[in-house]
Amino acid sequence: MKNFLIAIFSVVILVTGCTKSHKTTVTYMNTGIITGPDLGMTVCSEGYFITVTGVPGIIRLSGVPSGCGIDLTTATFPLNVKLNWHYSSEACGIIAVDAITTY
Repeated sequence: MKNFLIAIFSVVILVTGCTKSHKTTVTYMNTGIITGPDLGMTVCSEGYFITVTGVPGIIRLSGVPSGCGIDLTTATFPLNVKLNWHYSSEACGIIAVDAITTY
């Protein structure tokens, strides 16, 4: 009887586990606007200009994570985004994007 109850319990967990969505919800730190590519010809010119809500000035991002669904080479700017980011170890105030989506 004990083995029968364990088997039934296992089936219930297996079935309910397979039907639930395992989609991860991301909470974003900031919103921002990617305004376009940095076409300057200086040492610090690379990537794209972005304004981030709550952060003064225009900063640069070197790119977006692969698989995020955003292709900056074909995007139409300005591009409204929600993102998680941190300052890159690179010079010139470039940020690294951890997660990003358009809205």
